[in-house]
Amino acid sequence: MSSLKAELKAKDIMTPEPVCVEPTTTVRQLARVFEDNEIAGAPVVDQEGRVVAVVSQTDLIRQYIESGRGFPEADSLSQVGEQDTDDEIFTEPLLCVEDIMSSHPVTVTPQTPAHYVANLMVERRIHRIVVVDHDKFPVGIITSLDVLRVFSHSARSADSP
Repeated sequence: MSSLKAELKAKDIMTPEPVCVEPTTTVRQLARVFEDNEIAGAPVVDQEGRVVAVVSQTDLIRQYIESGRGFPEADSLSQVGEQDTDDEIFTEPLLCVEDIMSSHPVTVTPQTPAHYVANLMVERRIHRIVVVDHDKFPVGIITSLDVLRVFSHSARSADSP
């Protein structure tokens, strides 16, 4: 492993100021947040702003499929249900993020070594890790693409003369 990769910390590869949602955010609002921000997941924060969970497009799609309605045929997840008519009767209550979120978020601190973050992602089979401060407030997010970018960049640098 190059010394550069060994020295990298979570703060060096994270996206700062992640887009966050609350447990009471509806799934339709969540889909709109994902689409508007071009993201596939977000930390879920409590009323004080502390990370309590993570929610992803996979959670959203899984819930939609498990509802028995099949896979959405909309152009985007945020359009799901827009074609539903007013006279259609829904037997399930309005779903919120708290109904589909992963309530045991994997978090790290800004000083966590980047290689440890990559190992956590592989071991836990997850695509995002929230970077938090000592009070559990989100300061960044690291996705699997962020980790790949580091290795891709270092591989290109090693190939240069």
